[in-house]
Amino acid sequence: MRIAFLGSGAFGLPSLLALATSHHEILHVISQPDRPAGRGKTLTPTPVSTWALARGLPLTRTENANASDVLALLRALQPECLVVIAFGQKLSDELLTIAPRGGINLHSSLLPRYRGAAPINWAILNNDPLAGVSVITITRIMDAGDILATASTPVEPSETAGELHDRLADLGAPLLPRVLDALAAGTETRLKQDPTLATRAPKLHRDIAWVDWTRPAAEVSARIRGLSPWPGVQVELLTPDGKVRTQATILKCLAHDGPAHSPEKCGSVLPDRTIACGTGSLAILTIQPQGKKPMDLPSFANGYSLRESLRFRSVVTPPPQAL
Repeated sequence: MRIAFLGSGAFGLPSLLALATSHHEILHVISQPDRPAGRGKTLTPTPVSTWALARGLPLTRTENANASDVLALLRALQPECLVVIAFGQKLSDELLTIAPRGGINLHSSLLPRYRGAAPINWAILNNDPLAGVSVITITRIMDAGDILATASTPVEPSETAGELHDRLADLGAPLLPRVLDALAAGTETRLKQDPTLATRAPKLHRDIAWVDWTRPAAEVSARIRGLSPWPGVQVELLTPDGKVRTQATILKCLAHDGPAHSPEKCGSVLPDRTIACGTGSLAILTIQPQGKKPMDLPSFANGYSLRESLRFRSVVTPPPQAL
């Protein structure tokens, strides 16, 4: 099938590769414009733009895929279907009607659960045992189209949102060629979403990057991992007299079962170098001190003399309802 691909983020790269090595034809790639990145604020192409340029595929970078020049380009190309993954722009009805079979989207959740901007993060934040991807038709209501295919996978106990992102991108890639095959043959199966089961996955902000050590270790772990790598849960390591030894971002962790701890004990370093939670404790696997590279716990413990008398405090204060 002749397709146009609309995407920006790295989540779409495995699918692009799967499509490029299939019998389907990528006529054109449309992505977001280059953005300033890094300390030098150098204009940098999106991951999808970089991939398309390296492959020599026709590429358009635009702030508005619904603009008249982009619509004219697509009409001239006459794609049979639009494939949209992590694009970052809402598509107009006029654009979607250019392709006879409309548009399909690879979404990083098991819809109708987690419609919205950050489904992977919220799956971990809510400690879901399963995560997955859905291929859907594109409709006016965001993420509400018919489900054409799904795939699921267990969430690993120490898995971060960043790691799950990469696994789901690979998990979803084989679905796209198969869905396009079915659409071309008219044999696709369409499952209507039940709107009463829909949940939201709102965009993340830095003000939610807090941790409440009085909660059970499983909840604490889910919160840290769901916000890693961005915005990241930042903590301060305090000495017994309350002085800040260092500020750091916990990147990867693992919950341990164990007894309950008093609120005053929560956040304290235990003899085994885990952190006391409301019930159980949290083992730090990877942590990044401010201005330093990420390191494992032994390296951090040696560099900052981590011992039982110290405690961790969240840099962002949890809201009252979380306490």
